[in-house]
Amino acid sequence: MTTMTTTQRTTYGVTKIAQLFPSIRKIKNKSLREKVAAVWSEAITTGCGGKGWTFAELRAVKFTLLAGDIKMTFVEHLNSCARQCTAIAEVLKKSFRCSIPIQRDYLIAGALLADVGKPLEFDKDASGNVIQGTFGQQVRHPFTGVALAYKHGIPGEVMHIIATHSHEGDKMERSIESIIFHHADFVDFDIAKFLGKRAARK
Repeated sequence: MTTMTTTQRTTYGVTKIAQLFPSIRKIKNKSLREKVAAVWSEAITTGCGGKGWTFAELRAVKFTLLAGDIKMTFVEHLNSCARQCTAIAEVLKKSFRCSIPIQRDYLIAGALLADVGKPLEFDKDASGNVIQGTFGQQVRHPFTGVALAYKHGIPGEVMHIIATHSHEGDKMERSIESIIFHHADFVDFDIAKFLGKRAARK
């Protein structure tokens, strides 16, 4: 695949990005929905060391490079987290006897954008295997994710989720939405590690 110039680069809108991440349609605010799609469009078309990713390639990327061979992909993980976040928000609203100010659009947008920096963090080696590229070793995905989000006018509340979802956010006070996503993210990650270790022992 050849590197595309800015003028040649494809732009994916909401309809196309929804093929990867159906929960984008649950964002009620049209402007935010379109901005989330624009961030993903740039991440997909400029990632992989500037070569870009096809949708098929992105769908084949493993959820994490840190958990061995498990049957969950990167795209499936983000869809899992988005669904978990909306479910958790509903449970919390019914369980707490006080009003919880959960901004649902921001929660869904944050869930979908938390790992948007990974297409830039990941690259392919000479054999076509997905690896953490040189750029990814220098700048992890929470940072590139925030940079892309800022460029496309994503609200600060959503950038906060991107910035704090991983261990980089452990020394910050997370928002309610970030707390929800952080735990949904690590439910998948910790179970993936468990399953990866079990598979390695077989």
